[in-house]
Amino acid sequence: MSSLRAVLFGSFFVLTSLVSAQAPAEKEFQRRVTDAVALYKGGDVAGATKAFEALNGENPRSSDVQAWLGFLYLRADAPAKAVPLLEKAAVQQPTNLEILNNLGNAYMAADQPDKALAQYVQVAKLSPRMFEPHYNMGTIHLRRKQYPKAIASFQAAAKLNPQDPFVQNNLGVAFEAQKDWTSALGAFKRAADLRPDNRLFARNTGLVMARLRRPEAVTYLERASGDGGDDAVLLPLSEAYARAGRTADALQLLEKARAAQAKNSIYWFNLAVLRNQTGDSDGAVQAYRRAIELNPSDLDSLNNLGLLHFRAGRFREAAVLFDKLSGLNPNSINAKMNLGAAAANSGDLKKAIAVWKEVIKAEPTRTGVRLDLANALWETGDVEGARQQYLQVLSTDKNHAEALNGIGLSHLRAGKLPQAEAAFRTATEAKPKFMAAHNNLAIALERMGRRDDAIKVLERAAKIDPADEDIQRNLQRMRSAD
Repeated sequence: MSSLRAVLFGSFFVLTSLVSAQAPAEKEFQRRVTDAVALYKGGDVAGATKAFEALNGENPRSSDVQAWLGFLYLRADAPAKAVPLLEKAAVQQPTNLEILNNLGNAYMAADQPDKALAQYVQVAKLSPRMFEPHYNMGTIHLRRKQYPKAIASFQAAAKLNPQDPFVQNNLGVAFEAQKDWTSALGAFKRAADLRPDNRLFARNTGLVMARLRRPEAVTYLERASGDGGDDAVLLPLSEAYARAGRTADALQLLEKARAAQAKNSIYWFNLAVLRNQTGDSDGAVQAYRRAIELNPSDLDSLNNLGLLHFRAGRFREAAVLFDKLSGLNPNSINAKMNLGAAAANSGDLKKAIAVWKEVIKAEPTRTGVRLDLANALWETGDVEGARQQYLQVLSTDKNHAEALNGIGLSHLRAGKLPQAEAAFRTATEAKPKFMAAHNNLAIALERMGRRDDAIKVLERAAKIDPADEDIQRNLQRMRSAD
């Protein structure tokens, strides 16, 4: 919800009262005033302005002429000329609501909000049932970012005139600025429902609904979108479609807007997500790359693109992205874990080991990462380092099959065959379908000269998983041996 979306203006009052005149000259002057008013009401604003300028030249003390000419200047966006005339008229007619309100509007247009506010306060005191001064006071508070005061003023105006959609819309803007999304939505929705033809009101309602993840957001955002020309609505509407399960509609909407959104990184991120959801992983990769070109620090795009590369077996590309992600977000354990996995799968065990050590230092209870670290240390020949990691796992879970298997391998490597047998056997008991432990147990038994026992272990394992190639190969080898 980015910028102020209020409709800000003062409520103009057309003058209705004229001072009576008695003398013949004054009657003639008054007749000409009446004729000038008729010109305005007949639509000849320029003629009316010219007539009142002439009348003011003849009688610069007439409050009626001052009020009307000031009003006409105000409508012509000439507040500097309107203010002095309306000030003079207000002095002579201090209880005239039309003059006071128009003077307030002139002050607003002339960027004199303090004076405008004083006029509106006076109008509200003189006529407590009028909603216009409260509305106008609300617009001043809103411009000043005095949101609680704006809310109070707009609520007073809404109570006096609950059918005015502009009051409701601006009340919504004030609530939105306070991050009171529920109240903002209520006000925006009232405005939109009062004026279904107003796209601004529909847009404001739809955007807050989208923020609150309301399914009705689609209805209002579609109304705001019209022919699809409102760029501010495009992304939220697409997201609303996606949440409603209308992925194809969401993707179609984004694809149509590609040219207009070419430099919007959020657009490319959303496009990538939708492309991936519809099975277009190559298109998703292209979109994520574009998002990163536009915003190199886009953590979500870096992560998602890295995952796409990883799942496609492009581990080096994934590692580069996760490495950058870890640098931008050094506190992210997930980024480091992904980097470790990508590095390991790409053959860079040194990098993987360094990263996994950082992870378990920050979060020692990450058993899966500790096992990955232990296995990588084993692969690089650091048997003692691997053994220490396996022991750390067993210190919190003495029956952890993978860690027991690792300890068994370290005993096997050291020639401690009974200890190896015990570790492998415990691993198979803890996890009967763990084929590596069965296979290693058989090897340990074979080295101890107990080939028959080893064959029995492999036969039992083959029944559990007949497709395991290592089990079948070793079983065949041992059976065929002399």
